[in-house]
Amino acid sequence: MSFERVTENVFAATTWRGCNPGFVATAEGVVSVDSPQLPTHAVIMRTEMLARGPLRYRVNTEHHIDHIFGNHFFADLGAPLIGHEDLAAEFWKPIRGRDPYDYMREVVEAQDREGLAIMPTREQVRIDPPEITFSDRMSVKLGDHVIEIIHTPGHTKAQLAVYIPKEKVIFVGDTIFAECQTWLQVANPEIWLRSLQMLNQLDVESIVPGHGPIVDKSYFVKQSAFIRECIAAVAAGVAKGWSKKECVARISFLDRYPVDIGQEKSGPMIQQLNVECLYDFLSKQAS
Repeated sequence: MSFERVTENVFAATTWRGCNPGFVATAEGVVSVDSPQLPTHAVIMRTEMLARGPLRYRVNTEHHIDHIFGNHFFADLGAPLIGHEDLAAEFWKPIRGRDPYDYMREVVEAQDREGLAIMPTREQVRIDPPEITFSDRMSVKLGDHVIEIIHTPGHTKAQLAVYIPKEKVIFVGDTIFAECQTWLQVANPEIWLRSLQMLNQLDVESIVPGHGPIVDKSYFVKQSAFIRECIAAVAAGVAKGWSKKECVARISFLDRYPVDIGQEKSGPMIQQLNVECLYDFLSKQAS
């Protein structure tokens, strides 16, 4: 089975290229969290969910393409998509200057040849922005489950977490990269740290991260510590008078964690993006 049973009613896939999608099965239907990046995985997730009931709601924790491309394969099921009020504005924006459809086509050709048969054309693909939006928190009640959706900005402006109190499980999206390289990209590390601190106050036993294996509550502190370590390393470079280019050349955390599944060749690019992000963050603080 592709999905790990986190608790009796919560399932997650943590061994696929892209984000860790998952779902909550309730007495009145299913709530999905994110969607697989590769078409064949999206079909598997659709089958797994519908075997446990109708899909009632969908949630995207952020706008990055590895979290939203699979929406296309669920859009016909009639389940409204929930997202933060700032999420729609970011949907299908260029990926480091590249067209998102072209990028996805390359990914599928390289890593999901079987999925090419069901890959939508550019004209067919459903962008599928959120139909239900909110600013801070909202709750969905299905059967005897209350699902809390919480704004957790930092990695992205519209970042969300999906908390299932009855199961003591939380899907945090890319607020946590468990045992793999953290992508800062366009993050605000200061706000990210505040979100981690807030999440650490919740009654949680299992965390489904955006990438990497399921972890326990101690990972809120571990992720915070790693972000602080990255900030300190770049701050030390700035204090030595290094330029942004020199910081990129001299600072790396590739020896600390492996790159996530399917992106093993992206290590140098991740380090460049992370160091540039932190250099710009520190420069803004100093101005």
